Amino acid sequence: MNSGASPSPEPLSLGKIRRAFRGTLVWYVFTAPPLLLIVAFVFWPTLQTFKQSFYRLDGTDEVFAGTYQYGRLMSGSLLWGALGNTLLLGFAFLIIIIPLSAVLASLLNQVRRGSAPLKVIYFLPQLTSSVAVAIMFNYVFQPDWGLLNAFLHLVGVDQPPLWLADPRLSFTGSRAAVTILAVWAGIGYYIIVTLVGLQSIPTELYDAAAIDGANPLQSWWYITLPSLRPTFVFLIITGLIDALSRFGDLWTLGGPGGAPARSLQSIVMLMFHTGFESGDVYLAAAIAVVFFVIVLLVTIVSLRGFLSRELGKAK
Repeated sequence: MNSGASPSPEPLSLGKIRRAFRGTLVWYVFTAPPLLLIVAFVFWPTLQTFKQSFYRLDGTDEVFAGTYQYGRLMSGSLLWGALGNTLLLGFAFLIIIIPLSAVLASLLNQVRRGSAPLKVIYFLPQLTSSVAVAIMFNYVFQPDWGLLNAFLHLVGVDQPPLWLADPRLSFTGSRAAVTILAVWAGIGYYIIVTLVGLQSIPTELYDAAAIDGANPLQSWWYITLPSLRPTFVFLIITGLIDALSRFGDLWTLGGPGGAPARSLQSIVMLMFHTGFESGDVYLAAAIAVVFFVIVLLVTIVSLRGFLSRELGKAK
């Protein structure tokens, strides 16, 4: 008899199978309510939206129309204008807020005393309603009686910018005004997330750079920024999704049509206006599907680019 042989596995009895099933059943019981809510309020409405985009109303009957609604979208100019506004506002927002948050977070990370109140002050706009922020900025950017132009008059500017009344693509137009609004409201969140990334960088890297004679600016450029790449990727992906889905502030400032001259009409505003203002729910469903595909592609491309780069480094 070989004493070194491993013992044969004990056969599973019916009682052990029941106990194992009861143990796993507890987890299914706890996860079932949120899963049911996700299915009821996310997956099912999404499937219904996809289905509705392929139908149209014939009198009082709902009939299958194939790609009819998508043809209407592609042949019109409203979708392309709203999509252009959405992408322009989103990229302008990210181009400004990510470098600015990196600089401010790096400076805030050097504060040893009194940093907590500063973090609260930066983060407070994030807790404020987007509608309330838009109303406040409406008083700031009004061309005739706004606070900003009143200040410009005091310092001697005879013809201040029109801001929210100027639909042109300029640094003082309506798009620039809502971008400033978005940066002011969102900078706190980006600073906090960047601070978390900064605090995860090993201090030994900075000590080694100081021994090699690197000054603080060189350490920040060659150590801090490369180490924050995963944080920046996360902020870019989530920031693009948030920027593409902006609605409350733009609706408050520009109304249903994204005034002036539809310069503030995003794709979400167009979808809402088409479905609830015009009553064309089938065309609105097609707009929702287009928006879903855009967000999905942006997420996949961003994640794939980041993962391929990280995996290439690992090899």
